[in-house]
Amino acid sequence: MDVVLIRSEGRGGEAEVEVDGCALAVVDELSPADRASRPGPLAGASLEVLTIAHLSGRARGDEEPGLVREWGWRYRGTGEVVSTDPLRAELGPFTLSVDLPRDLELAVGDRVTIAIDRIVLRRA
Repeated sequence: MDVVLIRSEGRGGEAEVEVDGCALAVVDELSPADRASRPGPLAGASLEVLTIAHLSGRARGDEEPGLVREWGWRYRGTGEVVSTDPLRAELGPFTLSVDLPRDLELAVGDRVTIAIDRIVLRRA
């Protein structure tokens, strides 16, 4: 996954990144404490996705795969389960490891909706 920094408010603030052609607003935990990182490609960067398990589950309807920004750093992702151990879902251009309740008994090919609390930019 190639991560490009578009802009940052500095450590702990909002950063805008581009991943595989998609712009995302994320929490910046990558910048040094005293200044924002400069825009450009970020070698050794990763994105950690923090989900809200009780608001996630099987998808309803025919929503297109992908991420939709709800507000702030929160997103709603819709996609398809591609692995169950660990649980991974393909959300359009992204494949994410997600933490969902085991009682959902999801199988490869099931459609899911994932409530994302925030996405955190940090060192890999």
